[in-house]
Amino acid sequence: MTVLRVALFGIVLIALAAAAGAEESAVTGMGPVSGVLIDSTARTIRPILGMPGAAYAGPATVTSFEFAAAAPGSQNALIAKDGMLFVLRRLAGGRPVWRELDSGVSDIEFAAWSDNSEAIVLQPRGEARLDFWTTLSYEPKKAGSVDISSLSERMESVAVDPDGRFAFAATQGEDSGTLYLLKPGDLPRMLMPLRKAGSMMLAGNTLWVADRGSNEVFRLRNWDQMPQIQPAAAAAHGVNDPVGVALSRDGKFLWVASAGSRNVLALDLDSSQVKHVLELDFTPTRMHRLGADGLFLLENGVPGEAPAQVLDTSAGKVYFVPVGALAE
Repeated sequence: MTVLRVALFGIVLIALAAAAGAEESAVTGMGPVSGVLIDSTARTIRPILGMPGAAYAGPATVTSFEFAAAAPGSQNALIAKDGMLFVLRRLAGGRPVWRELDSGVSDIEFAAWSDNSEAIVLQPRGEARLDFWTTLSYEPKKAGSVDISSLSERMESVAVDPDGRFAFAATQGEDSGTLYLLKPGDLPRMLMPLRKAGSMMLAGNTLWVADRGSNEVFRLRNWDQMPQIQPAAAAAHGVNDPVGVALSRDGKFLWVASAGSRNVLALDLDSSQVKHVLELDFTPTRMHRLGADGLFLLENGVPGEAPAQVLDTSAGKVYFVPVGALAE
């Protein structure tokens, strides 16, 4: 299926906003907010105003930070700014609520949110440890730390339990990678080798692990006892350098974004058959869940140069979102 490329003007955005009844953007007073874009180069956070097929990047609501990591759903983010650490809430509303995270940490090397935005794992810059934080929506508290000084490979991705009890880390060395189970107070436990570590997704009792080197997505269960590892998607399905994975809302389809073949495929998990293939004219770099149901960011875009790219799994289409140059 060829990628749908649609760009509509402001009058359509206004009409769509009225029909959708979605959250109003406090920045513009018009249009629903379907997600946010974090630009670590320009150090800005910008809302995506409008819905797929009629959306664009609005003006920056947050600027000049040292580090930022958006939670799935685009409502919250972790921000390091001016020597302090903050949890930002209601990002998609246009007026973020800032709350200082009293962590004794001023800057971050790496951070990863749980899917429900209640837990986060962060690595203080220059430190060989990962700190676990929970209940971030109402009363953030530290749930312990993991010493990672024994890990010689760099941290590539982390998947966090919604209650902050444990996490998984995919690390990458010069020639290979490794998947670890992390629990506060314990040393990292190796679960499986990887050819090239990629993204991960934790859904209930299943961890989905992308191996970019073997062109596979694995399904991992029973990690506390005898890990059960099964291939879920492979090169035979059309997977080539998988950079992102997601599940459909009903859990029946696994969506995989491949950088090597520049496509997104939907795999029926019951039959192991490919049901949809979306051919792309750009290279996807991620699959980050946005605020609206079924929307995933595939590419962040470059202000004034290249649009962001958004997958709508409900419609089975990919849309571009214009990202205008930042105001001077």
